[in-house]
Amino acid sequence: VILNSNKAPTDELIVRKTIMHAVNKVAIIDKELAGLAEPVDALFPKTAPYCDIDLTPRWDYDLEKAMLLNCNDELQTAVSSCTEHTAEFIVLEGEATLAALEDDIRADLEAVGISVTTRTLAKDPFNEAMVSGDFNMAFSETWGPPYDPHSYAASWATPDEAHFAALKGLPEPMTQAVLSNKISEVLTMADPTARQAAWYEILSTLHEQAIDLPFSGKRIPAVLGRRLSGYTAGNQQFDYPVHNVQVLSGSKTITVAPGGQTGLFVGVGRLDPHSYRPNELFANNWVYEGLVEYGAGGSIQPSLATSWAVTDTAAGGQQYTFNLRQGVQFHDGAAWNCAAAKLNFDHVLAKPLTTGDWHGWYGLPGQITDWS
Repeated sequence: VILNSNKAPTDELIVRKTIMHAVNKVAIIDKELAGLAEPVDALFPKTAPYCDIDLTPRWDYDLEKAMLLNCNDELQTAVSSCTEHTAEFIVLEGEATLAALEDDIRADLEAVGISVTTRTLAKDPFNEAMVSGDFNMAFSETWGPPYDPHSYAASWATPDEAHFAALKGLPEPMTQAVLSNKISEVLTMADPTARQAAWYEILSTLHEQAIDLPFSGKRIPAVLGRRLSGYTAGNQQFDYPVHNVQVLSGSKTITVAPGGQTGLFVGVGRLDPHSYRPNELFANNWVYEGLVEYGAGGSIQPSLATSWAVTDTAAGGQQYTFNLRQGVQFHDGAAWNCAAAKLNFDHVLAKPLTTGDWHGWYGLPGQITDWS
């Protein structure tokens, strides 16, 4: 849950800390999510790169501590002794699960004197509220491997993301501008030790400022018919590697009902791997292959490139050289070769795909100067 540091009352750190300790995540998850999630106490999982660190204080449920932060009663037992606050929680229309979670969070906060007004909004008004910062609380989720923490953190500099508005109230010395610069710098650090230290500073500051109420770790279940076996979970959200499935009996035709980014699945879009949306990842992965592919935990593994080498350049950058897999053909018999590989770079790095509305938001296109 994102807490907006730039709108009262969550512009006060003590209010954000009160919210952190007042929400009984374990009870809410047990009630609403039926074992499909588990409570967490940090924004990113420790399995994500550079995130295996101890962040303090722990943002766990502690009603006594929440009462101490926001209430004056010596015994911290009466809501009437609490400082009264009113906060707005925006929820996307049609998200029944999130609405149920918000209802429970609202009840917990009332116990410490924070009254929550729920605003259920259609997609366009919801996005407008996020962009303008017209909210105190809003749900969000990180993106999992291979995007955490770097790609998700890079998105905080994009005005159409809720974090952009929520971080505007960060105080000196780690203001929003300073934080954005540090994220930009860490994305290009070549030294792993320096990179780890930089991520520790970024994540520690964000944690200490209580910008994000860590709520739950997400599980993505798969339900298979009895005549199927061999399925293994994908390495990315919205990735369903059905090529591993074996049909044990009956027809070789199977029906797949994939999860969608916004609930019920609608369609696979244009099946253009260079201008995809998350809903299209699984279908693109059935049809296309890249030079490399993601393995467990976001690791990079060979695919159409069997190996690659990285060398420093005189200009201060780096050159990546990929060795292509031999004997590969397209479905029509045409050869996969260097010309085909370059053509893909021509396409994916063509304007407007390098802008913030497409691939530019995660910074990579801005680091590539030429290819051949």
